[in-house]
Amino acid sequence: MRTDRKTLICLILVALSAQRLSAQELYTGFLEPQSPPSLSSSAELASEPPTYEELTARLKALEGKASTTEKELKKLSEPKPAEKPKLPSVTISGVFQADAGAFSQTDASRATYGYIENGADFRRARLGAKGSVSDSMDYFMQMDFGFFGRPTFTDVWADFKNAGPLGTVRVGQWKQPFGLETVSSFRYTTFMERSSLFQAFVPFRHIGAGFYNNSDDLNWTWAASYFRTGQDQFGGSLSTDGGNAAAGRLTHLLWYDGPKGEDYLHVGAGYFLNAPPGDKLRYRSIPELFVGEFAVPTGGAIGTSGQPVPSVANGTPFFVDTGTISGASLSQTVGTEALWVRGPLSWQTEAMGSFVDTSTVGNSFLYGAYSQVGWFLTGEHRPYERKAGAIDRVTPFNSVSKNGCGRGAWELAARWSYLDLTDKQIAGGNMQNMTTGLNWYVNPYCKCVFNYIHSWTDARPTANGTILSNNFITSQTDGFGIRCQLDF
Repeated sequence: MRTDRKTLICLILVALSAQRLSAQELYTGFLEPQSPPSLSSSAELASEPPTYEELTARLKALEGKASTTEKELKKLSEPKPAEKPKLPSVTISGVFQADAGAFSQTDASRATYGYIENGADFRRARLGAKGSVSDSMDYFMQMDFGFFGRPTFTDVWADFKNAGPLGTVRVGQWKQPFGLETVSSFRYTTFMERSSLFQAFVPFRHIGAGFYNNSDDLNWTWAASYFRTGQDQFGGSLSTDGGNAAAGRLTHLLWYDGPKGEDYLHVGAGYFLNAPPGDKLRYRSIPELFVGEFAVPTGGAIGTSGQPVPSVANGTPFFVDTGTISGASLSQTVGTEALWVRGPLSWQTEAMGSFVDTSTVGNSFLYGAYSQVGWFLTGEHRPYERKAGAIDRVTPFNSVSKNGCGRGAWELAARWSYLDLTDKQIAGGNMQNMTTGLNWYVNPYCKCVFNYIHSWTDARPTANGTILSNNFITSQTDGFGIRCQLDF
């Protein structure tokens, strides 16, 4: 049975009369039991107990305080609503790669490619801005001040998110979905240059529209795009006859284990369909090392200021080159890829083949492959970006710091690659490269790289991008490269 307030107060008054407690003792002994009552003097015992009205007022005051405290505790326990981001938003990014390269040639190599100059350059020097203009649209714009054209566009695109079953729709210029090395950022690749297959077969950056998505468990990714080919360095493409292409990529994680994802196996496949502009194609590639400069051509015109303006790109030549293939109505390139990581050990491989349909030299098949291994001496592993099906940033266990405590991450790596651009009447030659490398990841945003490349080629002699004769020369060339890279 519930006792009302008036009855409770009456009981308190009876108890006070029996024990002759003072008002102060009532307050400290009954209402605040944490302070035990003490013995009082005879004067205090003789004092009158509080009246009914006084006790009622005190109880009301305590009830008011309790109610206020309860409300404050409830407010503290309730989760605060997330603050909406301020839009549009922007994040500035940048990266540079300072390179130096040197070559050692046999007499046959000099007869095939001329004298290859040693040198140093900025392989890349980029600034970019990335962000959101709404909760359903992202953007990215990036310029390169080290590439041919200086400056030139790299990625310029807008993403339309939450596009139903398509996932995200992208419009602009970006790396088209074909190949593991392609979709992975150059910041995170193992060697100074991608393999020889890259320049020969991969569509890379073009203006177009496409979509990409992934499964809920992050074990599958897929992407497809339509784009223009034959464009310049600024996204422009003019061609009524051809110049249209499509690409697609599908990847799967067979397993992904470990607290930090240090044990996984990635596999994938890609397809690239190209109707080239003007029915013309060309396949060629460098020896997995490049160093160059922009120079003023000999005898070039100089204005009244007398200041020479560089307009010619000199540098490491293409080692294999089909030349222009006329009458090429269509090419279809297929690719397979795999990446296996178990702790500090990694193995990566890709194979690509291109079917070329021509009305001049018949149909041909050009192909290539590479395989590489890496080992982190300091125990790190090669991370993986599951939503993109791509290689991610290496984070050292102990980054180098000013007090000298950290040593960074150290990695040894080796790669073999083979490229065959000769079939029937197409005579692009073949090239085999063996690359060894040592990588020092100073911290997650800076790494230093040393590469040694030995290249075997059987190809026609060239000069300034022009094939000089149809006689094949077998030669060997050594390349030595070092790089310091920093990004933010």
